[in-house]
Amino acid sequence: MPTNWRASYGSIALGMLLLAACQPSPPPPEVTLLLSGQALIKKDPRLFWEDPYGSLRPIIQGAELAFTNFEMAVAPPPDRCGIPPEYDPSLGQPELPEEVRPGDVRNPHASDAAVMEFLAGLGFDLMSLANNHSWDLGDCGIAATREAAGANGVVFAGTGPDLATAAAPAYLTVEGVKLALVAATTSHDRRDLLGHAVNGVWTGRQDDWDRNLAAVQEAASRADFVIYYQHFQLDADEFEGMSPGDSTEDGHVWVEDVAGWQTDFARAVLDAGAGLYIAHGHRAFDGIEVYKGKPLIRQLGGLAYQGLNTNLGHYDQHRPWEGLLAELRIEEGRVTRVEFLPLDLDEGEAYRAEVDDLTFLSRRGLAQLAGGALADTILARLRELSAAYGTELTLQDGRAVLTLNQVSGDRHP
Repeated sequence: MPTNWRASYGSIALGMLLLAACQPSPPPPEVTLLLSGQALIKKDPRLFWEDPYGSLRPIIQGAELAFTNFEMAVAPPPDRCGIPPEYDPSLGQPELPEEVRPGDVRNPHASDAAVMEFLAGLGFDLMSLANNHSWDLGDCGIAATREAAGANGVVFAGTGPDLATAAAPAYLTVEGVKLALVAATTSHDRRDLLGHAVNGVWTGRQDDWDRNLAAVQEAASRADFVIYYQHFQLDADEFEGMSPGDSTEDGHVWVEDVAGWQTDFARAVLDAGAGLYIAHGHRAFDGIEVYKGKPLIRQLGGLAYQGLNTNLGHYDQHRPWEGLLAELRIEEGRVTRVEFLPLDLDEGEAYRAEVDDLTFLSRRGLAQLAGGALADTILARLRELSAAYGTELTLQDGRAVLTLNQVSGDRHP
């Protein structure tokens, strides 16, 4: 062996280090997250449409991760969680008497597991199961919905056999980025019924507030990016005639300003470590706020809405037929860009006169990309609503664009 082998080896090692230093560093991990509005689908759409969500399919499947809120309770065969076989969720008939009603409504949203399978096959691999219809079939429906989600490879959060499970973050890794989801509901459902199985946040309840912030903090310590979802379906008239200290029958404690309470809670969630707050509830979309550089989305509208009323125009005051998809770019643990796509949820005018009530209710309300004047109206409305929160959106190529890496981290009211 040559006497200078040590020097030669050192020179080789130094050269390798210098060569490695000259190589471009790998790009920081990033992922594309698609957010949709709530999916209130009562029947498998493939029974009524040849290509349901045809214009959305390539968009959903093109995202690395797609999220929705599953706003149904799965009724498993053969006993359907006590729902009689003659009950049809599209019609909400026959109305169920209270003594056989397993949940907290007379017209439960009781879908077959095929709806979950359809959404998972479409590309939705992350879901919240927490909403005001989670408990429609009681504990049986909670278990059946979770089982259907798991069987179809969906990662989910928001419900469980106990409150600790319902509040726990769900995790998944996409393109090297570890994401977490914490999901909850705030609605007019009865706290004493669903509080053990659904992660609820009732107004004025400090334990609910603290439990959810702790879940976000835990998720932030274990994941690169945390999504917080809240199904928020609570209006100011819930507290009409009440005074400070009063409680509603369903367990909410009086607050002076319901919208302000949601804002305070959403900001607390983001301060606790979430990178995104998203909510649904009253069917229409709202503007986008940027809080300390993070998106705060109070309402995103719907991916599907299949209400019980057969009259055209009945739901117009709630604007359920206009929706949005949001494509988020997440880089190094933060959202850097959001693109909003306008949706037309199809009230069913084109075929209302040609079909019976059951067929009409079972096939309406599924979103497609909006075009023309409707798309322009939706995007202009979103820009106007967002401006009220101090957020500037740019309209380009049929989309509304928000670039957050140009937004000051302190830009919030």
